[in-house]
Amino acid sequence: MPTYYVASDIGGTFTDTVVIDDSGRVGRYKSSTVPDNPAQGVLDTLVLAADERDVELAQLLADVEVFAHGTTVATNAMLEGRNRRVGLIQTRGFGDTLGVMRGFKSTGLDEEDVKRFRTLVKQPTAVPRRLTAEITERIDYAGRVVCPLDEDDVRRAVAALQAAGAEVYAVSLLWSFANDTHERRVAEIIEELVPGASVTLSSAFLPRIGEYERTLTTAVNASLRPVLQTSLDSFESTLTAAGLRTDPLLMQSNGGLATFAEVERRAAATVMSGPVGGVVASQFLGARSGYRNVVTTDMGGTSFDVGLVLDGRPVMSNTTLIGRDELALPSVAVRAIGAGAGSIAAVRNGVLQVGPESAGARPGPACYGRGGTLPTVADADLVLGYLNPDNFLGGRLVLDVDKARAAIDEHVAHPTGLTVEQAAEGIKTIVDARMADLVRQVTVEQGYDPADFTLFAYGGAGPLHAFSYGAELGCPQIVVPITASVHSAFGIGCSDLTMVEELSKPMQTPPGTTDHAVALPPAELTATFDALAAKARRDLVRAGAAEDSISVARSVEIRFRAQIHVLTVALDVDETTGEITAAGVNAMVERFVEIYEGRFGKGAAFLEGGVEITTFRVVASSPVPRADFDTGALGEGGGEPGTRRVFSGGQWRDAQVYRAEHLHDGLRLEGLAIVELRDTTVVIGPEQDAEVDAFGDVIIRNR
Repeated sequence: MPTYYVASDIGGTFTDTVVIDDSGRVGRYKSSTVPDNPAQGVLDTLVLAADERDVELAQLLADVEVFAHGTTVATNAMLEGRNRRVGLIQTRGFGDTLGVMRGFKSTGLDEEDVKRFRTLVKQPTAVPRRLTAEITERIDYAGRVVCPLDEDDVRRAVAALQAAGAEVYAVSLLWSFANDTHERRVAEIIEELVPGASVTLSSAFLPRIGEYERTLTTAVNASLRPVLQTSLDSFESTLTAAGLRTDPLLMQSNGGLATFAEVERRAAATVMSGPVGGVVASQFLGARSGYRNVVTTDMGGTSFDVGLVLDGRPVMSNTTLIGRDELALPSVAVRAIGAGAGSIAAVRNGVLQVGPESAGARPGPACYGRGGTLPTVADADLVLGYLNPDNFLGGRLVLDVDKARAAIDEHVAHPTGLTVEQAAEGIKTIVDARMADLVRQVTVEQGYDPADFTLFAYGGAGPLHAFSYGAELGCPQIVVPITASVHSAFGIGCSDLTMVEELSKPMQTPPGTTDHAVALPPAELTATFDALAAKARRDLVRAGAAEDSISVARSVEIRFRAQIHVLTVALDVDETTGEITAAGVNAMVERFVEIYEGRFGKGAAFLEGGVEITTFRVVASSPVPRADFDTGALGEGGGEPGTRRVFSGGQWRDAQVYRAEHLHDGLRLEGLAIVELRDTTVVIGPEQDAEVDAFGDVIIRNR
């Protein structure tokens, strides 16, 4: 019997699944998301996969060796306030940590909100003050007990939190990462008073410096754990009942997979579970085709996500942004705006605006015929002629052109005095401009030139819009991978089992230091990293990884003394001894200076003032079994393309229309042209040409 490797990604509008057999053939499947029962959307895609292979669903699932999954459960629970009530315990005198925040920042606000600065307020705290209790204890920066733990005080605090309605508990005491004895004892007392209570300790979950960030992230994790556990248990039981025999894996924000048991303890590490898959897939396919620098652009039904691959590696962030809160967890850096095929267009105060509100999966755009009446980007694409109403979701959903026209006419064309076609093109132009602006923020505003990057366009709607937003950026080429419509799911299937361990242990070099290994002893650094690596290895082995398959990457968060923000810098070990050397320490500092000046300008570094390591991090990974991917499997192609009228540039034009059976390696396409695949539509603009490569990717270039 064949062996299958499956990966799924549940989005706000569609659920995507890839099924890879042991020959490497990649099957792509898409179905509407079922908000009340996300597992059903996955099963719907698997039914399509089973039908295509002429087997029963139970048989296909029984032959699955690896099942990997991306979810937005934690993200949605946090954004929609469906998480659990947290009782937070802090050191006496520091109960207002979450309310004080980091002063006031515009983090997570869009441009229009920032312009209205006078009306801005702080976001609500993750834990209300009435659910925050203070206890008497104190540990200093060196881990020394300054004030013993008052256990009676702890019991009073737990009783008060119970009375206030706490459902779960988070404990975040000062300097607990330097000495965790007080936090561990608090957890024991909570267990005595509230048997079986869910408790998250900052010293175990996030042992790193930064009082506010550590407390916020610990509280968020505590609030999400029961929600994620309930969802994953339901998801796993549904698939098991349908025939799955292997334990599913879940995508983490850091771009690696973990077992359900692991992520149930680290729920906050999954808030970017879905979007990061596309970046991983772009890295994988970029390496195959020789693209080292890639801008990743994912336009789905609800949002538009942008990431970067630099020199073959995804750009990482030390924090994860969700709403207006920055969690102190590393993640693949992805920026997002509300700009998708389901984004709603409206005229407000005489101005046409598109998004961030979305029609979602239900009722969806007007053209879906599911009760939606407001115009969306998808309705505009249909009216303009880019979408074939009979080809959506492989023909399983026939789009209603008349309903799309009626929605645009009533809500956009009539209020602005435009024709329906002009209004539809206005909707498309605005959403494309918003997406191009986000790409500039991720590249130009970070010191990168888009001309040095290949742009990957994916998601259900990305291949249709990339010809427009990509042309503005000056990227030498736009690549629409054959996996475009299920690219994030494909990336989840490309990922490895990954464990991340961190520890804050501040170490400084004195001003004027030239040999940094004197103040940063290699033996001490080696011992710290070895302890973290041993824990990460144990967790991976417990998850099923073979000991000899595990690789470990080491890095530090480092800054100049007296500064606030840090940069992450890799630290290499001697290949023979596996230890950090004096030369390795000095090379690490040199890399820090190079990265710093690359970010802030030549001469900006002040090495004479000394440097400070704040946090040590190890990333341990082990490959998940998978077949060698054959994403293309193109046929001989041939045949004459059809034509369709498309409204572009204010006028109707003839566009050549190619279908999957026309494609073959080396096929050249002259714009204006449309490529209709069963799961997405690719558009080549009037001033562009394209070529199909051996894998089935469509590569678009400006003339």
